[in-house]
Amino acid sequence: MFIKKSIMHYNGEHLNFITNKVKQIKTALFKSDINSELLLPNNIIEVLQVDADGHIWFFTSCNGRYAKNIKPQFYAYLDFYKKQTGSRLQINGHALVVEDENDSFISISNYSKLVSDSLVLVKMKIVQAEYYDGNAIQNISLKNKIFHTINQLFFNSNPKIFNFG
Repeated sequence: MFIKKSIMHYNGEHLNFITNKVKQIKTALFKSDINSELLLPNNIIEVLQVDADGHIWFFTSCNGRYAKNIKPQFYAYLDFYKKQTGSRLQINGHALVVEDENDSFISISNYSKLVSDSLVLVKMKIVQAEYYDGNAIQNISLKNKIFHTINQLFFNSNPKIFNFG
């Protein structure tokens, strides 16, 4: 059975749990929720840093000429998935396009300074995170995995829910 953990408020233990999961998986599908004509594209991002205040820092693609026309504050979603274990971490929160002063983040990324004009740096505050532990069904038979999947899809069997905060 998938274990669902909801983290609603910050405290050291919960933020450490999320931070460790983000560091383990590192890449996520990014989706912005912007009501603007100029949107940031949905794409795969790599996390650069998670700070002590619960901000996730990453670059996403955007033509540099248009970056100044994008609404600087918006709501965003990150969907992390680890194929080997089937674990999933879904995070949503308030995002902000920020300047990369002194190119400090481009220097710790895998991007070249030559492509920095096509990137924007995003700082996203974690508002909510849900973690699904796929290891819980890794060692069961194929028949039971199929049964479990059908049960989850159609009957929404109550997963273990943990509210932190």
